[in-house]
Amino acid sequence: MILLVTGLVALVLIGATVLIHYEVLRITGKMLPDLPIRARQRVLVVIVACLIGHILEVGLYAAAYAALLHFPVFGSIEGLFTGTVTDYFYFSLTSYTTLGIGEVHPVGPIRIIVGLEALNGFLLITWSASFTYLMMQRYWHPEREH
Repeated sequence: MILLVTGLVALVLIGATVLIHYEVLRITGKMLPDLPIRARQRVLVVIVACLIGHILEVGLYAAAYAALLHFPVFGSIEGLFTGTVTDYFYFSLTSYTTLGIGEVHPVGPIRIIVGLEALNGFLLITWSASFTYLMMQRYWHPEREH
């Protein structure tokens, strides 16, 4: 039963982060042509928007870990981890980016969510890279600027 709940939580988190990412990129893409800045500077807006989206997504996972780990049945996070907001955010950030530093690690069913966060983060980061590439093709023309 706990694995079913863990899987459902993971699916909700994946769905929510994909929706956040979609909306950040959609809104960014829609507003870029109307910005009163140089074309190349629009690429900086894309980078900042992507970073904001990723930070929101990492924060969502961090909040989920903080909530779930109040229930021992989900497991724990072991190692150099005291349970502060910073600890949860750091753990989520290293999982999302697939960095996975070993001084903090999940124990128990929560590992399923952590593993899926890494896969989800990898996909969303590559989505950001693809979007940035497309926007650079559209706006990055230094030879046209004086």
